[in-house]
Amino acid sequence: MEHIENHNLVKIGIVVDDIEDAARHYAELFGIEMPKIRVPDPDRVPQHTESGYTWYRGKFIRGQVKLANLQMGPVTVELLEAYDEPGPWNEFKQLQGQGVHFITFTVPGFEQHIDFVESKGYPLTHKGEYGSGRYSYFDTIAKLGVTLGLQELGKPLNTPVMPQAGGESA
Repeated sequence: MEHIENHNLVKIGIVVDDIEDAARHYAELFGIEMPKIRVPDPDRVPQHTESGYTWYRGKFIRGQVKLANLQMGPVTVELLEAYDEPGPWNEFKQLQGQGVHFITFTVPGFEQHIDFVESKGYPLTHKGEYGSGRYSYFDTIAKLGVTLGLQELGKPLNTPVMPQAGGESA
């Protein structure tokens, strides 16, 4: 692999302090329908399996965040309100406040792309699988000005590589 195999931006993730307020402002400003705000079940205990897990900086985490998706042409603007718990969105909020956290590209060959990006010196910091897709974030802010995200949609063609808790750390 010589480069990431897709340069079509599909998602921009924006960490906000108040998702209801931010979503309402976007809807009013662009004349679009108020998006559904997904609020995770606070009592849900994550079951980290090959078809569903959230891994962050070497540990499995709850990985919960309030989110709302705004479809803006071919790009999804994903608003995220972080919970006060370990995770990439809360870490970003603590360090940067509100703002653009990540840009995401859909790729074929998820694990091969992770290996490629890491070979370029950008450590994997966050990875999740949710049954019909998988996503990852890399430590790219210092060089790219934003967190790079890669996702692959659909059931995996082969067995996914589930990170080891405590084994990989950025």
